[in-house]
Amino acid sequence: MPGVLNTLTITPFEGSTIGARVDGLDFSRPVPDEVSNELKAALHEHGVLVARSTNVDDHTMIALGKKWGPLDNVTAHKKAGRKMRLDIDEIFDVSNIDPEDNLIAEGDALRVSSARGNALWHADGAYNPRRSGISIIRAVELPPKGTGGETEFLDSRTSYEDLPDAKKMEIQNYVGMNTLYWNRIQANPDMEMFQSIDCTQVPLAKHRLAQIHEPTGRGNLYIGSYNHHIEGLPIDEGMRITHELRSHVEQDKYKLTVSWENPGDMAFWDNTAVLHRATIGAYAGKYRRDMRRISTFDDSKWAYGENDPNNSQQIGLK
Repeated sequence: MPGVLNTLTITPFEGSTIGARVDGLDFSRPVPDEVSNELKAALHEHGVLVARSTNVDDHTMIALGKKWGPLDNVTAHKKAGRKMRLDIDEIFDVSNIDPEDNLIAEGDALRVSSARGNALWHADGAYNPRRSGISIIRAVELPPKGTGGETEFLDSRTSYEDLPDAKKMEIQNYVGMNTLYWNRIQANPDMEMFQSIDCTQVPLAKHRLAQIHEPTGRGNLYIGSYNHHIEGLPIDEGMRITHELRSHVEQDKYKLTVSWENPGDMAFWDNTAVLHRATIGAYAGKYRRDMRRISTFDDSKWAYGENDPNNSQQIGLK
């Protein structure tokens, strides 16, 4: 049944262990603190929230995100040489449109590799010393309905809780070694630019596999396509365990699929409680799909993982 809080209506999705629809958001004026706090509490509980046909724009989306913490930005990507279509550094352009406002061409290897990488399961920012907390994505322009482009989510808290007790004990002190390069290598086996990279010799972000989701106190399995191996274990053994855990969390019973219906649709998710991925549909190469994301930095005790907080520079592709 829908639950009515102070101003918002939160309706859990039937047949899923995560996700809810949120109604009552009004972005025609600044979002009051009591509403943003209510929204954040519901987000932590459900992992994913979806709001339909909102009247949000770039600046109001950023203003809401800043209420929840400092925002990540595209500085590392710009330093790595990527030309940006949008002029707001806090917005990650996850569209299929290039800086000249054309559809991304197959010849744009960096953008194609990024799109393929985003189609693998991940938590935003896991390859950085300070990981991402909350992400917000908004549809600005959508391809025709029925041509694909859904966003999918995985319930990594329930998947952790479903592990056998012996497995929970085994992994409780394991530290995952994460790099954006590993995601790109897996997603782009045909691209020469990634074939010579040794993922043990690049900057690695260290985050524990078994964690506690602070807002709810529930256990969480923090693993995805950035996790190359496990600190202190032989590489092959660490990769085998990583593959085993990823196969567990990627089961359909933990999955929620969000279809995009209209411009202004938004999704909010807690990267410390769910994994997500984009899907590439028949629209690719044919129709425009303008999607824009922002992400806060995590502020929990797990935010920096096993990394040095004094050396928390973002890591981008060279």
